[in-house]
Amino acid sequence: MGGQKSIGAKLMIYNIILIVLVSIVVIISYLTSNIFSREYNRSSGLFWELSNFYQQMQSSRSNAQNYFYYMTEAKLIDYRSSMQAAETSLGFIMNAVDDADIMFRIRVLRNMMESCDEYFEKLAKNGSRPTHTGNYEYLMHVFDLTNSTQSEYYGYLIHYAEARREVLGSSWKRLTLIVSIVVSGMILSALFFSFSASRWVTRPINSIVSNIQKIKKGEYDLSEVKDSGPEFAVFGEALDDMANSIRANILTIETNARLQKQLLQAENENLRVNELLIMSELKALQDQMNPHFLFNTLTMISQIASMEQAKEAAELIDMTTQLLRYSLDKTNRMSTLFEELECVRNYLHIQRLRFGDRIHLELNTDPGVPNIMMPGMLLQPLIENAVIHGVGGMVHDAQVIVSVSWRNGNVYMTVEDNGKGIPQDKLEELLSSDSYPADANEKKGRHIGLLNAKKRIEMIYGSEAGFYVESTEDVGTLVTISIAANVERAGRG
Repeated sequence: MGGQKSIGAKLMIYNIILIVLVSIVVIISYLTSNIFSREYNRSSGLFWELSNFYQQMQSSRSNAQNYFYYMTEAKLIDYRSSMQAAETSLGFIMNAVDDADIMFRIRVLRNMMESCDEYFEKLAKNGSRPTHTGNYEYLMHVFDLTNSTQSEYYGYLIHYAEARREVLGSSWKRLTLIVSIVVSGMILSALFFSFSASRWVTRPINSIVSNIQKIKKGEYDLSEVKDSGPEFAVFGEALDDMANSIRANILTIETNARLQKQLLQAENENLRVNELLIMSELKALQDQMNPHFLFNTLTMISQIASMEQAKEAAELIDMTTQLLRYSLDKTNRMSTLFEELECVRNYLHIQRLRFGDRIHLELNTDPGVPNIMMPGMLLQPLIENAVIHGVGGMVHDAQVIVSVSWRNGNVYMTVEDNGKGIPQDKLEELLSSDSYPADANEKKGRHIGLLNAKKRIEMIYGSEAGFYVESTEDVGTLVTISIAANVERAGRG
């Protein structure tokens, strides 16, 4: 077992070989690409420079004619610029080629160009316009003779490019052979590794599968697995230990299974009994507080108050009945904005009767506000917070104002008071679902109202609505709810 290489070591060797072969292919491809790219650029450059040379010579001939016609310094500068450009193109060609015959031809072409320039300079030194015969006619002839060599010199470059292509073709064949050998080596390595990996892995795994079937009977042999490498040796030892543990625990497992079955039967029986008890307790609670009985009783009291000419008491009882019915029907359900506003009006009327002039309660609604769907009993707890915890301790000038407005496609509902306000750290604690105030009254009141309203808005609308609280100590608190008017929600119960 000590001479066996691990599977990880074998994989590492294979990966190194594969990386080396791939690197060789990449390097050869890169070098080949560079060689052919440079050769292509050089050939293209030679033809371009030769073409530019002849163009500049044509321009030089025209510039020479123009100079002798106008005899101005500007025309002389034009001529010398074109001749300089032609000289530069020939210099590039001579530096780029490595063929002696081509270099000789280029020198001949340069001599012709220099002859043109010498005759021009001789004529230009006279300072007067030459006649069309004599030296001027010979100058034009030398220019025409130089330009007439275009096809001949293009042919020289074509033969030179074909010779270079034959040389590159031979190099390409050699490189292709090398790449083919390397790729073949990669393929053979992959096939060898696949075959070896199949033997490294599948043979011990097949042995493990075969022995697993025999473990139940205690007839198994893991020696082949343990001799397949360090990894499988550890696995074979672990499997051997597992088989011994299985045999030792079979009786215990069977005993525990029987006991667990008996316990499950007893637990099922207890669950049935608990279910019956819970149903009985729920029925008793329902009987103790029957909403229909409560509504009927309040209606009867209202009728008695009307009969006794207690109109204000009858009206208060009717509003209380409506408020209670709405509360029971809409808590944790969807309602409409108009139904919610009717609940707010009833609640504010009851509070006005309760507090009188001590608290100014006001409801403002913009005309044309759409009757959007919204959670029921959303505003009443916020108003109650403002009345009890906001301005409850004030003796005079207390205000609680509820406003509903409609702008930019959103319905905005605000509950504002001028009470004692909430400290910033306390406000963050109230709006946190992870902590509760230590004060019991605050926990039951403001915390529940604000946090529940915030959570309901987030759960129903997500990012399509907003819940904001602004508060300053001894100034007051403003709670704002915004709901997109195009949000249509089905009732949730």
